[in-house]
Amino acid sequence: MYNDWQTIQRISTGKPTRSVLVLGLILFSLSAIGQNINRPMVNQLLLQLRHSKADENRVHVLMELGKFHIYKPGEAKIDLDSGRTYLNRAKKLSDSLHLLSWYHDAESMLVVADLEERNTQGGQARLMRLIHDCQRTGDRLGEANTRFRWAVWLRNSSEDYQPVFANFRQAAAIYRSLPSPEKEISALKEMADTYLYQGDLDSAEAGLNQALNRYKAIKYPKLHYTYNSLSSVGILKGDYEKGLRYALLSIENMHQTGDTASAAAYYSDLGRIYEETGNHPKALEWYKKSLVKWRQEKLANFAMFNTAGFIAKDLIAQHKPKEALQFLNKLIQEIPTNTFIQKACVAQNLAYCYDALHQYPVAEHYYKEALAWYEKNKLDFEASQKAEQDIGTFYLKQKDFAKAEFHLRKALSFSPQKNARSTIKDIHLLLFKVDSARGNYVSAIQHFRLHKALSDSLFNEKKSKQIASLQIKYDTRKKEQDIALLREQSRLQQIELSHERTTRNGIIVGAVLLAGLLGVSYQQYRLKQRSNQLLQTKQLEINRKNDSLEQILLEKENLLEEKEWMLKEIHHRVKNNLQIISSMLNTQLNFLQDSNARTAIKDSQNRVHAMALIHQKLYQSEHLALVNMAEFIHEIVDYLMESFPQTERIRTKLDVSGIQMDVAQAIPIGLIINEAVTNSLKYAFPHNRPGLIGIQLQLLQPHQYRVRIYDDGVGFPQELNLEDLPTLGLTMIRGLSRQIGADLVINQATGVEICLEFGGTPKAERAKERQVVLDRPV
Repeated sequence: MYNDWQTIQRISTGKPTRSVLVLGLILFSLSAIGQNINRPMVNQLLLQLRHSKADENRVHVLMELGKFHIYKPGEAKIDLDSGRTYLNRAKKLSDSLHLLSWYHDAESMLVVADLEERNTQGGQARLMRLIHDCQRTGDRLGEANTRFRWAVWLRNSSEDYQPVFANFRQAAAIYRSLPSPEKEISALKEMADTYLYQGDLDSAEAGLNQALNRYKAIKYPKLHYTYNSLSSVGILKGDYEKGLRYALLSIENMHQTGDTASAAAYYSDLGRIYEETGNHPKALEWYKKSLVKWRQEKLANFAMFNTAGFIAKDLIAQHKPKEALQFLNKLIQEIPTNTFIQKACVAQNLAYCYDALHQYPVAEHYYKEALAWYEKNKLDFEASQKAEQDIGTFYLKQKDFAKAEFHLRKALSFSPQKNARSTIKDIHLLLFKVDSARGNYVSAIQHFRLHKALSDSLFNEKKSKQIASLQIKYDTRKKEQDIALLREQSRLQQIELSHERTTRNGIIVGAVLLAGLLGVSYQQYRLKQRSNQLLQTKQLEINRKNDSLEQILLEKENLLEEKEWMLKEIHHRVKNNLQIISSMLNTQLNFLQDSNARTAIKDSQNRVHAMALIHQKLYQSEHLALVNMAEFIHEIVDYLMESFPQTERIRTKLDVSGIQMDVAQAIPIGLIINEAVTNSLKYAFPHNRPGLIGIQLQLLQPHQYRVRIYDDGVGFPQELNLEDLPTLGLTMIRGLSRQIGADLVINQATGVEICLEFGGTPKAERAKERQVVLDRPV
């Protein structure tokens, strides 16, 4: 526990920490901890969630959905909020089922959510409470999982790796005692990856080989993550034969196990190896495969934009810089950036295009912008080194040798053991050209010798033969697998042909018997021949009509299915746009000091979130026009309770029956509930007063509903005239009530009660009916 507190005290001092993802290769080659599901898997999980019972399997589904949103690239608030919603549901269900380990697992992911949102102090306090509770209750697995996730986060946020190793070792020791060999080896593998982050390649390679051997001993199938890390070590050491061998093994194992969540990153890694070994056509083939996979995910990612940069440079090499620029702009419009390093990578790619278009001032602007974005995150990794190398190369072509030397020497100053030797080789060659142009011949010769030594060590004849041999072996094995597959298909076809021959022989025998029967009854057949021919003709006509009807029905089903998917995509994009609006409001919030303005922005965020929930429900639902009001109202209230501080003293009581409501009614009702609950949380319970907020939704008769929102707070002042009160919240509630034709009544006998009745008989007709009752004689 001392190490945990020591780490927390060090990080809580307010000193800036620096991410030490040591190179771009590691950034997108190593498996993402937790983010190991893709979009099709998420869709399958959402389908399971709709049909699952309140059991342990449902907890698992909720946890996986929560992890997906928490570990998404970037730190969009709406993604973190969605993740928290799923995790809180998992936590609540596991608590009701007395599943302690699942409860602690959900809590450990909420720690990660706090840390991702830069709430470091709150996340660390939650972490220490969780570890203490795991130790108090004897939940050893929960403690190990928590320490494992904490170590992963520390590795990406602190320069001090000592607590990272300490927590990985503690997690591994607990996994060993349970026993849980698979998790223990996973912790040891992450320790080896941490050595790779540090640049200690020998320790990383030894640890990864140990993990690989232990995985094989327990027959663990998913070895591609370890193979991929070993490939990274090989490339950093300049051993491209080993790097290529492990990269090919990782892809082969990935396809064998069907775990293709990291396929895009693996394809890109392989493309990089081929590019650096001079096999450009093969590199381009794998880069294009990688980009197709990234686009299917529709998630912004540094590796995706880095891969797009290689494809753009290939178009530039073909003297197509305009096409390269159009390609990049289309990708950025399709999948916008959401982190500093993504913006830096995109700026680098745009600089290549404008440089090739001879628009040098624009190119220089984007090169400098890339450097500025990398500097914001203070990332010490190969992409930031490449940015220095790129702008140095740019100035060298412009014959601005002073600036070229400055940036190239800065690129060379990056820690050598953390970067690929091929990169250092290229920088020395560029510095040789700079020194030669400036007349510094002694320095130039020294740089050229270093370049030549590195080049010879990387690409001598023996290594080239090894790489070529390895590629031939891989291609041969792949062809053998394809041949085996063709043989299996041929065998199945032979079996099918044999069945067809047997069927044909049976038909022939039957035909002979039928001919004999026809011979016996030849006279009867002659009499009935004409009528049979007429029946056959009618049957053919009926069959043709049936086929036509079936074709029409099939086309209608396809059109309906396409329409349904189109509507789901529309709702999905609307939700994404609302997420962007929410993120923009959150960004604006950081620049506002005035409390009233901050409150207004926060209220607007809550309204946008309520509308985003509607569209999320619609594209997740089988019924694109109906909203499950019970789930919708629960999620709005949960979100608001989490958004406001010190809500532990306030209880909620939701009496919401299972009503499906049209989206035209659901959106106004959601916004009214949002406004009413927000007002209650703000004003109804001053001075830490406890209280109750209730929501009731009833179906009075078909298509007629009553919504009641109430609290037992202090209420409005007695002298206040609600009709003349010009607040935005009450104005919105009145306007939304008129929009759905609802009767609105606000009572304040005890607290505040807002009651609406809508649907069924139109409002004007209800008023006439009441007038008839009043005018009727007694």
